[in-house]
Amino acid sequence: MIAPKQESSELVMQWLATKVAHPEAKVTQNGDYVTLQASVNVIEELLEAEYSTFVRTGSTEKTLRTLKYSLPDVLRGHVDMVQPTTFFGLSALRSTISEVHPVDDTEFTTDAVAAVTGCTGTRITPTCLANLYNFASAKVQTVGLLGIAGFLEEYAIKADFTTFLKSYAFSAFANTAKTFTCAVVNGGTCPTSPAGIEANLDVQYAGSISSSVPNTYYSTAGRGEWIGSGTNTNEPYLEFLTYLIALPAASLPNTLSISYGDDEATVPLAYATNACNLFSQLGARGVSILVSSGDSGVGDSCTLNGKKSFTTAFPAACPWVTAVGGTTGNSPEAAWSSGGGGFSEIFGRPSYQNATVNAWLSTDTTHSAVTSYFNASGRAYPDISAQATNFIIVASGSAQSVSGTSCSAPTTAGIFQLLNSGRIADGKKGLGFLNPWLYSTAATGFTDITTGKIGGCSGVITGAGFNAVAGWDPATGLGTPNYASLLTFATSTA
Repeated sequence: MIAPKQESSELVMQWLATKVAHPEAKVTQNGDYVTLQASVNVIEELLEAEYSTFVRTGSTEKTLRTLKYSLPDVLRGHVDMVQPTTFFGLSALRSTISEVHPVDDTEFTTDAVAAVTGCTGTRITPTCLANLYNFASAKVQTVGLLGIAGFLEEYAIKADFTTFLKSYAFSAFANTAKTFTCAVVNGGTCPTSPAGIEANLDVQYAGSISSSVPNTYYSTAGRGEWIGSGTNTNEPYLEFLTYLIALPAASLPNTLSISYGDDEATVPLAYATNACNLFSQLGARGVSILVSSGDSGVGDSCTLNGKKSFTTAFPAACPWVTAVGGTTGNSPEAAWSSGGGGFSEIFGRPSYQNATVNAWLSTDTTHSAVTSYFNASGRAYPDISAQATNFIIVASGSAQSVSGTSCSAPTTAGIFQLLNSGRIADGKKGLGFLNPWLYSTAATGFTDITTGKIGGCSGVITGAGFNAVAGWDPATGLGTPNYASLLTFATSTA
């Protein structure tokens, strides 16, 4: 279904075969992507380009780019994108951790009256989440595979994972013998130090919530094919996704947690489109993909093409992933003010959310003052939400407190892995791409969040943001998961 036309493959490979004769050059075709590893001189001759080293003003960071390149006319319409070439980029995000600090002893005291068992105002643990999201009575699962994406030299440490399980794991799932597998992608590594706050957070929460299901951490090296202001922190999604797509079905994770993102405006259209298409292929092959929605509300800089505009996150705004926003508190939960949400500027609204989003647009009055700052016809996100503040993790042997939608993605990934594993144990397929199911059959399997607001655009747009209201909204989506309710829908779905 997604393979390139035979004519396209033959033309490109013939062109490379005749133009690249250097013995050290290496050409690899993987699906609809071709990778050429060669010297700069060979690339320059191939593309009729002149590469130079550029240094960003005010920094020492260097990058290799060309100001123009050329392909033969015969390849017109057969090649979508050539990277890296002329794109330099703008500012970028990285992992969606908003704040981290060492844990003070006072944070381990229990409130006199806790609205939800195990939860306090300053401490979220797997026990709190089990009671808050109603998976305390869930069956321990052992089949399936949960995947956790790792980028930017963030390393998950097995010793910290063991310490976390012994100290904080939900007692019913406390398999302290559990560990995880580290798979290297694009030349990544799996060292025993230093501990990555993002990596440890993702592994510890997705891993502990998914009970005894095997977990794999994908340590992916490299950067996206462009540079941001200051340090380049854009993730190499294409390398990561092409690696997963090439895996046999039995080796694919059932659920994938991604706690990283970039501003959509910094991503070349061709790159974003191709990466989003690869996400759709993973979903079609049975992978449920949970992506954090970001930690800047509706944006920081809030300008697009010289005009005031809310800022959208990528890949959260890709229609083929499930974007997870943030909540805080538990009596009741409310929208976390920094949780990402909004409408894509490049991806149209998918049919699965038409009715839901149209209902919000026509009935909600709280967004009327900011309508001109977002693309109401774009893909809307988040789809769902979960807790995003004050998560206790272990890093380098010490307790840390972490906030951000980096917390909500692995939390929901762990919960959906329980659902996927349960289906697999019953002889069914995993749920795969979740969104059509979430917006229809399973929509009532979430606790609606009706208080709080996401903000952003400080000093740029007055009143920027979206309110949490009854029903779906771009602050918290459909709401937070109720595992027991979702299980009913999951077991009744073919």
